[in-house]
Amino acid sequence: MMSQYAWLLAAVVAIPLAALCGQRGAADGLESGFRNPPPEARLRCYWWWLNGNTDEQTITRDLEAMKANGYLGGELVDAGGADQGGNAPVPAGPMFGSPEWRVLFRHALKEVDRLGLVLSLNIQSGWNLGGPTVQPKDATKILTWARLSVEGPARIHQALPEPPRKQGFYLDIVVLALPLHHAAVLPGAPGSSRPAIPLLPSKIASREYGQFSAPDPAPLLTSNVGPPGDEDARTSEVRDLTGNADANGVLDWQVPAGSWEILRIGYTCSDARVSTSSGKWQGLVIDYMSRSAFDTYWQEVMEPLMADAKPYLGRSLKYLVTDSWELGGVNWTPGFREEFRSRRGYDLLPYLPVVTGRIIESREASGYFLNDLRRTVADLVVQNHYAVFAEHARSRGLEIHPESGGPHGAPIDSLQLLGMDAMPQTEFWAINPHRPTDQDRFFVKEASSAAHIYGKKLAAAEGLTSIGPQWEERIWNDLKPTFDQALCEGLNLLIWHEFASSPAKYGLPGQEYFAGTHFNPQVTWWKVSGGWVNYLNRSNFLMQQGLPVADVLYYYGDYVPNFVRVKSDDPAKVLPGYDYDVINEEALVNRLAVKNGSLVLSDGVTYRALVLPTTPLISMRALRKLEQLTAQGATVIGPKPVHTTGIDVSGGEMLRLADKLWSTCDGVSVQEHIYGSGRVICGKTAREVLREEHVIPDFEFAGAHADASLDFVHRRTPEGEIYFIRNARAFAGS
Repeated sequence: MMSQYAWLLAAVVAIPLAALCGQRGAADGLESGFRNPPPEARLRCYWWWLNGNTDEQTITRDLEAMKANGYLGGELVDAGGADQGGNAPVPAGPMFGSPEWRVLFRHALKEVDRLGLVLSLNIQSGWNLGGPTVQPKDATKILTWARLSVEGPARIHQALPEPPRKQGFYLDIVVLALPLHHAAVLPGAPGSSRPAIPLLPSKIASREYGQFSAPDPAPLLTSNVGPPGDEDARTSEVRDLTGNADANGVLDWQVPAGSWEILRIGYTCSDARVSTSSGKWQGLVIDYMSRSAFDTYWQEVMEPLMADAKPYLGRSLKYLVTDSWELGGVNWTPGFREEFRSRRGYDLLPYLPVVTGRIIESREASGYFLNDLRRTVADLVVQNHYAVFAEHARSRGLEIHPESGGPHGAPIDSLQLLGMDAMPQTEFWAINPHRPTDQDRFFVKEASSAAHIYGKKLAAAEGLTSIGPQWEERIWNDLKPTFDQALCEGLNLLIWHEFASSPAKYGLPGQEYFAGTHFNPQVTWWKVSGGWVNYLNRSNFLMQQGLPVADVLYYYGDYVPNFVRVKSDDPAKVLPGYDYDVINEEALVNRLAVKNGSLVLSDGVTYRALVLPTTPLISMRALRKLEQLTAQGATVIGPKPVHTTGIDVSGGEMLRLADKLWSTCDGVSVQEHIYGSGRVICGKTAREVLREEHVIPDFEFAGAHADASLDFVHRRTPEGEIYFIRNARAFAGS
């Protein structure tokens, strides 16, 4: 069956092609690396210290077992979670970062160094960065407000109602007054003829959007249409009364005639908590938009650990990590107003009533403002959390590879975050009831796209994760087909989830985490798994060679949240036979050029065309770059943009530039417009364009079975072509 022999085909294709090019030495290198994968190709694992409950003898045994079984090392994660699903809790060991825990940490570093392994360190217990030392002022923050309806003309001198607060923490931002054109009832409330702003909690980033599987942002962008006159007030009518209120919240104001709403808007702690931590490491999550919050955490928690690790920094301890975002929404931090004005080009205060459910200026304008709000949140998460994380790591000779790109619907630009990683890392899941579909299981295309567009060699993933049934996975009909599919999504470094550290006194199978495919010396098939591990490492090795090959580049917009979904989602509309990568605004603007009519990234990866999203919104930075690329010879495929993603402050430049590029290209009567040395195509898919250009698919096959389906991934070296091919069906594909 193809599922059994796919890798043999990949190896056979790779080595003879290199030899045919007259590069026997290169072919020998491939063959040698295939037979004995070098260290950088060897898998790593999530090495769980459950509730801190391990000891020096067990640490040594674990690391020696990893070495003997072909691992390069592990990602040390102190965490709880073993008691989920009704399981018994793991007895408590030393708390993360305590003097007793640091003794174990130093021993682990010494042993990793002795064995020539590599370690990554999760910089907390559990995930959602925070802990017992985090105070509300440094914790995640969200907007909060209180309303007061008044009728004028009248003079008021009264205390404004206090907005809801959490953890006893609250600070004022502004007091606003707006005339109510549709009375006091909110859109969507009983008695109102106007619908509410749909998906408002997600649009204001006060909660995660969608489920936990890289949700499509389109509904957040396309649900902002309403009839004329739908607004509660115009921006010019919104009044800033902050100067009329004293420190105790007492407002003194002469109310003009009519119905008015007074909004007291401030921010409070979101009360987000560290997740799945050891029993004693509980607490608030730090503010992901605050540099000072990260700096404080680093000083209090990480400096002692860095002192312990000093002899091993950059040698055996190479990376620092955090896990995926599961902390809910965030939408404010000190200085947010100033950052917003600097990035978006206007003051957000007149639009802030939109956050409370009011419609300002128009329903469309309110939606554009909310797009700007989320984009600013995402920008600050990059600038003041992950960039600061990387900066601190570099100061110690380390790199980072946090699992920062989702898949939970956080207010982030996932590719931008993953671009900061030394090796972009996401996740994929074994077949399990918790995540039953490919859309729920595979997020590797995101990591591989980030690696390709940011010039990173490795595309890593937490792999073969599961939430039961426990110890029932099988290599041949679960683990291998899943791994093979991840390779075809662009994976070239597996970080196995998981390997639990369990002292011998707990017997077999020992203490275990509630999730993951359990794979350690306590598992019965560990001792006979050498062939399986070799397969994983050989696959990693060949998929790390050369550069990726794809036909088109899909631009996924400057939207927030934004994720790259499973490969079969095919936003570029090129499958099957062709392949694609996904690019974001930052890489589009800074790393993409044109050479001989092809799009070229800084590291030499080339594409035939750039495909735009179907949502006709675009940033001015991206639109200006499209004009430059097209003029120089690029092919751009997609609909004409009709508006900037946020409030348009371009003074008409956006529409003028779109008209220049698309001209009369409407996708029906006109489907192509020549611009400079390039062209813009609309009304056709990328696959149709490639077919019309007689670009043969990169991979095709003919099979006897009508429902046969093969998937592939392609790498190119100076000496040859490397393909990995998998059978996407559970039956023979020939």
